Amino acid sequence: MRLTDRELTKVVSEKMKNLSDDTIKEVMDFIEFLKSKKEQRKKGSPETVLKHLGTWKFEKGELDDILEDIQALREIEV
Repeated sequence: MRLTDRELTKVVSEKMKNLSDDTIKEVMDFIEFLKSKKEQRKKGSPETVLKHLGTWKFEKGELDDILEDIQALREIEV
């Protein structure tokens, strides 16, 4: 189920309403962690890898192995 921004804001607000300040800080820290994790995944995207393709030297088949490993990790994280 996909929520609109307004619905999501309402749901999150309701869930956080009775949390202590310390718990709210933990939630906010976790959100930042998730955002940074997402940014890290972008760095390993095929587009990012391909930008540098001409500057790297690989053994035959090595690049294919690397790209397959990246895809397998993405599937695990989903």
